[in-house]
Amino acid sequence: MGTQPGSRWSAATVGLVALLTVAPLGAITLFDLAAGANDGPSAVYEYYNAARDHYRVTTSPQEIEALESGRIAGWKRSSEAEAFLVFSAPARARFVPRAEADTQPVCRFLVPPTSHFLSASQEECDAVAATHPEFGFETPAAFYTWLPDPATGSCPVLSAKVGGFEFQPVYRLWNRQPDTNHRLTTSRSERAAMIEAGWVAEGYGDDGVAMCVPHWTN
Repeated sequence: MGTQPGSRWSAATVGLVALLTVAPLGAITLFDLAAGANDGPSAVYEYYNAARDHYRVTTSPQEIEALESGRIAGWKRSSEAEAFLVFSAPARARFVPRAEADTQPVCRFLVPPTSHFLSASQEECDAVAATHPEFGFETPAAFYTWLPDPATGSCPVLSAKVGGFEFQPVYRLWNRQPDTNHRLTTSRSERAAMIEAGWVAEGYGDDGVAMCVPHWTN
């Protein structure tokens, strides 16, 4: 897989991280990190349970170790291409409109017995807690990401070119089964394949964008 269980970075993102805190514009930093976020971004890893046809994501080294050791049985890490970057503490992006600059905390609920629901919208987190008391509220901030435009689902657009950097949409899909499961993916082709298989797009805009994350194209 290119990493050890519980490692912080995927092989696909190690080279990108070096570009994160200092953009290739001299001394200009792309992100202003809040106190406690000096370790930079974390990789979100996806796991798949073939027996249940369920997906889950996590940044937690403890959860990763439990999944990969088999202590939480039945899960296998997806390809490194499915990893994406988030922050473990609040961050603020430069070169985007002030109203779009700050990350938002991503709440996480346990949907019994083994599924999870995540959202970067406080309004949606509150609605889920009120509507589904059977869900177990795990944390108000599993990690931090940016919110898309609620009307269009568009991610923030930088006003300056920064070495191939851009914000990437994370699509959320729901299997609309009694055995509920949600999937987060940055892949448009995976999104299309899952919709073809009967999953439903959730989130903002026509594409169902749930959150936005940093990404480099070169």
